[in-house]
Amino acid sequence: MKATLLLATSAVLALSMQSAAAMVKFTTENQLPSLYTGAMYNNFVSSQNGTIVGAAGINIPWRYFAAPGGSVNTIVLVNGHTESFIKFRELIYDFNQNGFNVFTWDHRGQGFSKPRLGCQPETISDVDQFQNYVDDMQTLISVVAATSPKNLFLWGHSMGGGIGAMYLEQYPNTFKAALLTAPMLQINTDPYSNLVAFGLAGTISLLQGPCTLLPGQTATTAYVWSDDAFVAANTTSSRVRFNLNTQSYANFPEAQIAGIDARWMTESMSAVAKTVQNARKAKTPILLYQAGMDAYVEPEGQNTFCQGSQGFLGISALAVQPAPNCNLVKWPTSRHEIFNEVDSIRGPAFTQGIEFFLANAK
Repeated sequence: MKATLLLATSAVLALSMQSAAAMVKFTTENQLPSLYTGAMYNNFVSSQNGTIVGAAGINIPWRYFAAPGGSVNTIVLVNGHTESFIKFRELIYDFNQNGFNVFTWDHRGQGFSKPRLGCQPETISDVDQFQNYVDDMQTLISVVAATSPKNLFLWGHSMGGGIGAMYLEQYPNTFKAALLTAPMLQINTDPYSNLVAFGLAGTISLLQGPCTLLPGQTATTAYVWSDDAFVAANTTSSRVRFNLNTQSYANFPEAQIAGIDARWMTESMSAVAKTVQNARKAKTPILLYQAGMDAYVEPEGQNTFCQGSQGFLGISALAVQPAPNCNLVKWPTSRHEIFNEVDSIRGPAFTQGIEFFLANAK
């Protein structure tokens, strides 16, 4: 199937909202503060939880949230860089309210995954091999598959979208469908080009050690709500959602992570470039959301993954065949965290995602 491009205009959004208004439930910004400390909190703390041991003896904590009344549909939620499942209280609740169980975890080197990977201080974001993220995911999938409902769906955000895309290429028969939101398929390395940034990170790793922070990065965490922090983060237009998520991290300093080191950058850049080049192997139906005001990932990798290219990263030898069942949807006014945006963006995006999963649940 040839990839298609959908543009989230106001007319499209209105039609989408009307077509599913009676079926799809989602939280609004006005409802969120009271639900966050009430029903959402109760839903979060009542989850099943456990730990698997990944490569190099790293403990990976997981949580399973059952939908009310039972369900045969489970969303595997793969979070992004520096994130923890504590950030997704609202999204998990909304998935549950629409009849989907949710299974999620904290990646090695971040969140509540311990021990960290050896860098000092341990707030440095590091990974020894990007493939470890995928291997951990496969081990975790075996946990949920052992007692799982029959239908598994992938929801991956940012780095989680990059991990998820890589997983789809290696295990193409696991999921009924996949929704990738602002997936990390090409990192924004401004002011450097990707090729220059990759060479710089590799040189720093070789000369100063893999745990060396990249220029402009810091090992100090700063999860404090303020207008300046909101503007600097540039992840969402919703102050309400940003504030609540920031407070969640402030309540759990042990889950905080800060700047990236040279090894994380070289491993991640190499892995996502290969993932884009192998897009043809991802045969699962994919809905890929692109944020038009994204400050963290570049659109070229997403475009190439879904639509192909005669020369990825400007290199003519890197011709790419696209993922065969990938639809690209652009949200022009969204920042990086589409799932965390203002209602006018999040509501239609969430509705379309739920409809997409339900259409592939048969």
